[in-house]
Amino acid sequence: MHFSIQWRGWLLGLLLAGISGRVAAQQLPCLLLPLSASERVKAASLIVEAEVLDARGEWDAHHARIFTRQRLRVFRVLKGALPDTAALPLLVEGGQVGLARQDLTNTLRPQPVGQQGIFFLVPAPWAGVAPGYAAYASSQGLITYNLAQGTAAEPARPYGSWAEASQQTAQLSGQPPQVLRANLRLAAAARHVASLTAAANATQRVLAPAITAFSPTQTTAGTGAVLTIRGSGFGASRGSGGVDFRNADDGGTSTTRALDRDYLSWTDTQIQVLVPSLASNGHPAGTGVVGVTTNDGTSTTSAATLTIVYALSNVDNTAGTFTDRPNHIATNATGGLTFHFSPNFSTNAAAGAAWQRGLTQWRCATGVNWELGASVTSNAIASDNNNVVAFDDGTLPARVLGRTTSYYQGCYNAQGQVVFYVNEIDQQFTTSLPFQFGPGLAGPGQYDFESVAVHELGHAQQLTHLIRPGAIMHYGVVASANLRTLSPTSDIAGGRLVLRTRSFRNRGCGGAPMLPAPLTALTSSLVAGVPTVSFSTRAECFLTGFVLERSAGLDTTATSGGWQAVASASAGLASGQYTLADPRPVTGLHYYRLGLRRPDGSIDYAAPLPLLSDAVAGAQAFPNPITGNQLQLAYPAAAAGDLVLRFYDELGRYHRGQRIAVPAGLNVLTLDVSDLRPGFYILRLTSDQGSNSIKLVRL
Repeated sequence: MHFSIQWRGWLLGLLLAGISGRVAAQQLPCLLLPLSASERVKAASLIVEAEVLDARGEWDAHHARIFTRQRLRVFRVLKGALPDTAALPLLVEGGQVGLARQDLTNTLRPQPVGQQGIFFLVPAPWAGVAPGYAAYASSQGLITYNLAQGTAAEPARPYGSWAEASQQTAQLSGQPPQVLRANLRLAAAARHVASLTAAANATQRVLAPAITAFSPTQTTAGTGAVLTIRGSGFGASRGSGGVDFRNADDGGTSTTRALDRDYLSWTDTQIQVLVPSLASNGHPAGTGVVGVTTNDGTSTTSAATLTIVYALSNVDNTAGTFTDRPNHIATNATGGLTFHFSPNFSTNAAAGAAWQRGLTQWRCATGVNWELGASVTSNAIASDNNNVVAFDDGTLPARVLGRTTSYYQGCYNAQGQVVFYVNEIDQQFTTSLPFQFGPGLAGPGQYDFESVAVHELGHAQQLTHLIRPGAIMHYGVVASANLRTLSPTSDIAGGRLVLRTRSFRNRGCGGAPMLPAPLTALTSSLVAGVPTVSFSTRAECFLTGFVLERSAGLDTTATSGGWQAVASASAGLASGQYTLADPRPVTGLHYYRLGLRRPDGSIDYAAPLPLLSDAVAGAQAFPNPITGNQLQLAYPAAAAGDLVLRFYDELGRYHRGQRIAVPAGLNVLTLDVSDLRPGFYILRLTSDQGSNSIKLVRL
């Protein structure tokens, strides 16, 4: 979203606002209406300076929403009184339970263990959860401390020091702070920052760190891109140091540090680090200067600016040991995802039309397979297998203008890796803003609803915030701004990468891959012995034609697998019904994939389909004889059910077995046969269809 006011002027405005913390109402960073410091203090029933001790995800009583329960160690009470001096329970919306996860945009994220700050609290308002406190106005209900730098920040404003934030809050509360226990970490950090400042002023550090260059100067976040930083004085190892990027969620007012797992190497003269979209406190790296802090706490900042073109959403696991880029799956009958308007949204025809224009733009520009279905009967935002678009029904936190909830589900692929996919998406918008719903443009004092909707649909596409004026995923919006068109180099390029590398592929578990729009159906079959692919489209756009390709081998991910074009067709049939056949089929099991040619010459491929082109009935195993540690089993199932596999040796002795759930249709299963010694075997297959056997030879 466009943020036309320059940061220097914005900071000046903060200084002029003084202790009241008044912020110009037209500035909406991260779809948050900035909350004045005085209003926040007045609204909070309890204000504490505290540290996060732990985090535990939990479902509400209806198994509809996930919350993260965190205990706070309180050092000082700045307003109110603690009901108990033991650990204070904090509830945060979103989090993870098992392999189910919920992430909400423009909302306070679960805080990392050890995070300190000032918490502005109210009794948790949510039904179906054990008692606790919630941050008032969500992410604006916490001022986070940066112990390494001696600063503090919140989404709408930075602070020069922890003391500045604390003194402001204490003065506004009118209540003498009550000290419950000494904050030893904060005191030690303050002494360390003071000593570094004194040393720097006295020019006592001879080998101060310095950044001389970094490459590339333009990159992406959350994609696995590596940033190489060159210079001197970084130290032989990272220790407690790190690389700091500008925080894209607040426009670079604060910084966000790469997590431990993001560092690839660290020497005195060079650092290699992944550019994160999920850095400290869950914030993405944004455009701006890059900083390096050494193990002893000294730091330096680059002279040059790093440009982040787009950032992809990443999902963290509960242990914080890895991240995954989630994919969409097909959850409807047309290979995509269906949204539904809630009752309070469907009554606003202009809002619905604006939102649909946003959906059409994303669908036609990136190929994401979205559609709008019938309205639902509830305004509820919950894990209920309905992708709901709603106006606020009283559940949005104060000053949150809109947000998208992504419901992720994890599963284990054949390699034992956890894969996260998007199982559901909900969106909710405020009713408290003077929206211009269109199609006319927003004027003075109005906010353009279509601009907001297109931005939130970008989050649904699994993109996160940028510091990039002119891009839809830019972090902020201002009154009277009209930003409705996707940026080709940023929004569209990022969205297409998500789809091509994740959503249009079969990642080994989870639901069926999403079909590239405008496809609505894709099947393979033998027609008079000829391998044939049939497919249909709807509302064709961003499309010039189709190509059908056949694999050279069974491993469609290997370079040696190769693909050969066997047929093609132009787009534009009024019926939207197409058929492509392989004119020179080869025997055995092969994969076919359909590619959609885009106007820019690129091709988006649907997930490959297996096909036995010689029409041999029953199951087949490849390769046979077995030469490696994997066996491919092609099994045509008449109906979904369980398939039991049993291996017997040449003497008829039982070796081992396993049970596999298979869907209807042709299944290609990869079996681990590393434990089979050279010799002759019989593989017995048993299902509701009956039993049959395959003779195998292990070389």
